[in-house]
Amino acid sequence: METQIVKMNFNDRFVVLKHVLIGIIIFYFIIHPLTMVIYWFEFNGVEFDTAQYFDIVAERFKDSFSFKMMGMSSVFIILGALVGLTSGLYYRKILQKDRMLKQQEKQLERNIEAIIKNGENEKTEFKSSFRYDYVNERMNKTLETVFLKTVTGFLNATGGTLLIGVDDDGNILGLEKDYFTLKKKNRDGLELKLMQLISSNIGTEFCSLVHISFYKLEGKDICSVEVGQSTVPAYVNLKGKTVFYLRTGNSTKQLTVQETVNYVTFKNGKA
Repeated sequence: METQIVKMNFNDRFVVLKHVLIGIIIFYFIIHPLTMVIYWFEFNGVEFDTAQYFDIVAERFKDSFSFKMMGMSSVFIILGALVGLTSGLYYRKILQKDRMLKQQEKQLERNIEAIIKNGENEKTEFKSSFRYDYVNERMNKTLETVFLKTVTGFLNATGGTLLIGVDDDGNILGLEKDYFTLKKKNRDGLELKLMQLISSNIGTEFCSLVHISFYKLEGKDICSVEVGQSTVPAYVNLKGKTVFYLRTGNSTKQLTVQETVNYVTFKNGKA
């Protein structure tokens, strides 16, 4: 662990040093001579003449590196070093944040692997796909209803996590076949579609309780839908019908009107 930290610090110092050197090179070998050329034209009041321009430029460039210009050269070296130092420190900060995010992502992936290993329970459900029918090998939009039922069940209970792209036995199937059914065939397209369904069929007010993340396991994408507990009843609107679902054990149950009233009354009384 100590070796990794030392190595990381060395790499960070090397990044800063590289930026400092680049800054010095740019300011000393490019900006300094160009400044000398511009200053010469301004000071001497000479009009631009293409015929003599390149001769003057070559002379000024050569003169800018002479011993008599050592003072000004030093100023440009210092300026280049300061600019490079600022750039290097900023870039190092970006690299450090990137490393931290990658470490956090790896930790989250390990957490997801642990969740899959523990199997389905009151707080976790696996779903092979969002709307791709593996049995009939085609898109099946009726499978979207299962997603809505599960999300609503978690909202009405104590929250939970739905993993899409994982079958009931914990095998990683991935999301490629689901991506193929979308207009935007990637993670963003799937996240957009999931949130649209929640907003349209459960309610926009519940979107803030749903957090969608993607992870790559065994070289395949899976989607984690983390659902928080709602303080008010959540219903699914399906084909003109309003239905109440509740997560109980490792399954999601549809409650009758009477069961719904009893549960909501009990929940409000308990709160």
